[in-house]
Amino acid sequence: MNDSLTNNLLLQNMLFTGKVSTDFGNLISVQMTPVYESLGIIIPVKSSSIMAMIKKHKIISLADLSKALHQSHQLVNQKLPKLHQLNLITKESDPNDKRCKVFSLTEQGEKQVQLLTEQSEKIRELFCGLSTELGVDIHALLESAIDALNNESLLTRFEKL
Repeated sequence: MNDSLTNNLLLQNMLFTGKVSTDFGNLISVQMTPVYESLGIIIPVKSSSIMAMIKKHKIISLADLSKALHQSHQLVNQKLPKLHQLNLITKESDPNDKRCKVFSLTEQGEKQVQLLTEQSEKIRELFCGLSTELGVDIHALLESAIDALNNESLLTRFEKL
């Protein structure tokens, strides 16, 4: 089987929905990076929600950050060293529990989140334009898909077949 036929089957096959959704997320990240750079934003695209959540809470533990973002502890923890290296966040021991680390924004981190906030309407318009082009509210569709799977897992759905 030639490579283009194999690739076409992979892209059209519902078995690979997870791969396609990951590819979509990665493509957004890759294409948003130069947008961020043009705006002077150094926050890694896939860490924007982490920065926003730290801003919202001022000081937050890894466990609380993971819970607030509905992401695994490991996934969030992978992204924090880069944010620290960029001098966007601080990492300190929790005064109430020295074993627990808490995170907050540095002055640079505050400025970066402010820049992102100032540009949020333009970024929203960017994705609204894509949604209009595709004839579907991409964000709403993704949220609905997540909600549907949270309400009834793929295993439960599979067992009903």
